[in-house]
Amino acid sequence: MTNRLSHCHLPEDIILCYEPVSFFKEAENRQKSEIHSGSYLIRQVARERLDARQIDIIALKYEKPKVYINGEEFSASFSHTVQGVALAISGQRIVGCDLELENRKVSDLLTSRMRNREEEPSLYENRPAIQIWTLKEAALKMIGTGLRTPMNSVCIIEKGDELFNVKFSDGSEANICSFRHRGHWLTVCYQ
Repeated sequence: MTNRLSHCHLPEDIILCYEPVSFFKEAENRQKSEIHSGSYLIRQVARERLDARQIDIIALKYEKPKVYINGEEFSASFSHTVQGVALAISGQRIVGCDLELENRKVSDLLTSRMRNREEEPSLYENRPAIQIWTLKEAALKMIGTGLRTPMNSVCIIEKGDELFNVKFSDGSEANICSFRHRGHWLTVCYQ
């Protein structure tokens, strides 16, 4: 059974899961075939938690995967590191997910290139650069562009310890939940 995570800033209709890389190695050994960890996790969660009888995943290069469970479209986003894979999926909201190792270094140059001119300086003074990276990448994954859109095009606003708001260049907004989990920053953006 996949491990569902809960958080006070995540709506109940978002299923968030994290699995260590060993989960996928065991699955590969059982199935004797090469599997893609993100698609495998989507299928597992859909079967276990969404009563899926039919699962279709359409993954095109440079696009967010399209997921259909029992004929209904779901928003799904996953991210992986060398240690684990995270998945956010919802049938009611658009989601974007990012996972980065907590100790990953982000250079000062890259940090300055991420910064939106409307962001409060305290965001960069009080938060590790890798957490800010996950905030921005989760937001860009939610809108479906990923890192093809510059990180400085989104404005992050702190709302609480693990709750943020993001404003996009088109004026739309979304919420972000970001917290530590198993040596990672795990971040979900949702609208």
